[in-house]
Amino acid sequence: MSDTVGSNRMTADEEIAWARAFISRVVEEAPRRMATSADERRAQEITREEMEKCGLVTEFRPFRWNRSLYANLALHFGLGALGSLAAVKSPALGLALHGAALVSFAADTSRKAFLLRRLFPFAESQNLVGRVPSKEAPRLRIVFLAHADAAFTGLLFQPEFVKRVASKPGSPLYKSLRIATLALLGLCAIDGLELATGKSTALQVARGVLTLPSFLAGALNLDVVVRNQIVPGAADDLSGVAGLLLLARRLAGRVPDDVELVYVATGCEESGLGGAQALADQMRGEWSPDNTVIVGMDGLANGDLSYYEEGEVFPVPIPEWLRGALEKAAASDADLASVRGFNIPVGGTDAVPFAVAGYPAVTIGCVDLKMGIPRHYHVPTDTPENLEADQIPRSLTMVERLVGEIISDRTGQALHLQP
Repeated sequence: MSDTVGSNRMTADEEIAWARAFISRVVEEAPRRMATSADERRAQEITREEMEKCGLVTEFRPFRWNRSLYANLALHFGLGALGSLAAVKSPALGLALHGAALVSFAADTSRKAFLLRRLFPFAESQNLVGRVPSKEAPRLRIVFLAHADAAFTGLLFQPEFVKRVASKPGSPLYKSLRIATLALLGLCAIDGLELATGKSTALQVARGVLTLPSFLAGALNLDVVVRNQIVPGAADDLSGVAGLLLLARRLAGRVPDDVELVYVATGCEESGLGGAQALADQMRGEWSPDNTVIVGMDGLANGDLSYYEEGEVFPVPIPEWLRGALEKAAASDADLASVRGFNIPVGGTDAVPFAVAGYPAVTIGCVDLKMGIPRHYHVPTDTPENLEADQIPRSLTMVERLVGEIISDRTGQALHLQP
């Protein structure tokens, strides 16, 4: 890789070239970056080299997490489908299985507790944390997150499947995991009615209909598990990791003395936001939600620049003051005027564990608004060659403008102008 991040701001063309070189290096040296793997760690080690060239103070913070989100989903919804089979003979057993799947998944997706997930082995992973310490006691801390691991793939993510089967934004079927969760609740109600009133044809038909979402969710996620194929992850999310490093360069020496900047390359995002969850738990006593703001950068290319509205089952709202900062940032530059909120259909980003823990948090990324997912999302074609790297500088400008609005809102100070 050629020139590294240094003390002077690059031009947009230089940022694009640097990002391409960095991302290509990581993909070449760490091609199979599944959660908890040696390649995930290698990607973070390469990132650490670049952080230290930026003058950041770095550390690895270890944690333990599962390897596969999709095994966890297949277990939950497979158990829901199994409960319906069991309920044919024993409504009580059906209720127990449906209830276990419902309670465990609701707790898991809301970050309240991890129950059935614990049936899978936990392994070592780590978050890479780079800091620019404030010169004074920090009045404000801004934490930037991007993930180093890459996703598994399967039928669920194939472009033809998405185009033909997956619902588009605005469709009543858009939040498919919310529908599957509500279907589990309905199955529990049917089991309870059968226990109270006896079996009936109507209840059995209703059970069959409500079992379909669990069956499909279980089967599609099991397909991902069986394939065991990791994508290159150039856009998702090496573009975000490159963005951390380029943003550190852009912001160097420009924030007020009492503002601390923290850049984190998380692990285990693709296996259920494990790194962000661990970091939120570890830093609870050190990072107060009163003076800490979380900004995720997840996919800075291959779509239309957006900020994400999150919550696959339960909504995770953006605080009104932070939403206002996003709107002001978008309005501050004609090139950013099209940036809007995008409601993620399923899954979530590293901002979610922090938001649930009470921190102001939002993630910025790119998504193809016609498809409802980024281009090349979770498929083998998410390569450096297919990375629309020319979008990265614009995405970083949005983050940079957002940082200025956050500092202004929270401290009344301003981001220093570029020399």
